[in-house]
Amino acid sequence: MRHSSTSTKAQRFVHPIDPSTIPHGFTTSATYSGIKAAISPKPAASSSSPSSPPPKPDLALIHSTTAKAPAAAGTFTKNAFKAAPVVLSSKLLVQQGRRARSILINSGCANAVTGKRGMADAEKCVAQVGGLLQEGGVDQGEASTLLLSTGVIGVPLPMDTISKHIPGLVTDVQSPSSSASAAEKWHETARAFMTTDTFPKLRTRTFTLGSSSTTYRMLGIDKGAGMIHPSMSGPKSSGALHATLLGFIATDAPIAPAALQSALEYAVERSFNCISVDGDMSTNDTILALANGAAAEGLKEIEEGSEEYTAFAEELRSFCEELAKLIVRDGEGAEKFVEITVKNAPTRQHAHSIASSISTSALVKCALHGSDANWGRILCAVGYAPLPTNTDGANEAQGWSIDPQKVTVKFLPAKGASQGEELVVLLDGAPQKVDEEAAGRLLQQEDICISVDLQGGQWSGGGAAASAKQATEEATYWTCDFSKEYVAINGDYRT
Repeated sequence: MRHSSTSTKAQRFVHPIDPSTIPHGFTTSATYSGIKAAISPKPAASSSSPSSPPPKPDLALIHSTTAKAPAAAGTFTKNAFKAAPVVLSSKLLVQQGRRARSILINSGCANAVTGKRGMADAEKCVAQVGGLLQEGGVDQGEASTLLLSTGVIGVPLPMDTISKHIPGLVTDVQSPSSSASAAEKWHETARAFMTTDTFPKLRTRTFTLGSSSTTYRMLGIDKGAGMIHPSMSGPKSSGALHATLLGFIATDAPIAPAALQSALEYAVERSFNCISVDGDMSTNDTILALANGAAAEGLKEIEEGSEEYTAFAEELRSFCEELAKLIVRDGEGAEKFVEITVKNAPTRQHAHSIASSISTSALVKCALHGSDANWGRILCAVGYAPLPTNTDGANEAQGWSIDPQKVTVKFLPAKGASQGEELVVLLDGAPQKVDEEAAGRLLQQEDICISVDLQGGQWSGGGAAASAKQATEEATYWTCDFSKEYVAINGDYRT
């Protein structure tokens, strides 16, 4: 649907959270520490107006108060230039048996491409939080802290200002003050994640698992607006620019560490790894999850293979999809939210690769911004999409290829839209006569859906064996348009 120019993204997508949906056993605290001011080359203002709002938080700590450290899981960027917090958190997850007590978040400085100093600074942050937690009574083996950092690349963390503010955060999460409600504190923590984001991205939900009547809760925060094209995987057992996509998910369900990692990887592959704003993969992309089991004391941790695990994995996937879509909606300069579905491919990986190719095409994204139903640009991106290969370099679906004479492309109104109708622009490889007025009305909407049906493609060799092979898999990607505002934002290195 279209929205009036007076309706901001924040007004439409920032939702107050119901306190009853906040996972039990988690506390949080956020503060402004002046990270960006400490590293920014811009001169500081001589004075602030008395009416100026206070700066947004840039440092936050999330903590579990449960007796036992929560199960922890993470997925991390595949970029070769992994930031220090990415390397350290991935390492700590494995070393600590996939359990962690706290998450320290900072915005304004990514601590990426900062060499040995960057790693030393990350380790100092972990050590300081852990030491203060131990002083507060947390067992040393239960005090592990993971890190999330976002902001400018190539600049060291301003450790003086960060170290000065960590003690206050630790005190607050261990003995929460009554000055702000839990919902308000989570909102401020979501703001602490933000860089070029225009609104904080915070969601909660409640759910049950299998035949159990126990109510569990889930809370998620993520951030990102530019340099968005994640490809994340889990930590291994063996051991630009603005850096960008971060996410955190907390649940009070009792999920075993290995099961949580498996469920998170499944969810991320079908959500965060299916979004793109500009086709650039960050050095810092990280999604962390904690499950502390505080919903019901004494429940056995859920393991893979159970009915409850299957239900939880799907719940997490759905939740991650909801969070991931918020990032696309807040894409830098974005005015359109675009869902691209590729159907009837031989594997999900093939469909995913083709949908990704369309989503990252600058020509497609510019056409969408101009409300132009340019199916030729879509077909071009389909045709050059790199198809997934196995370890021998061969096509994973041996003998399969796209059949240009079968491909059908449609523009569709968004789900739940009150107006608009299906617009077929290519049918069985042949262009169709398009009602330009109808196309304009459809593509001027904020939400647009594109369907690319490969109709099974073709298998080489012919004969009964080839005709018996099926290609029925599909994948969906979410992306946005390119506007002049995107160029303006990214043309200023100080943003």
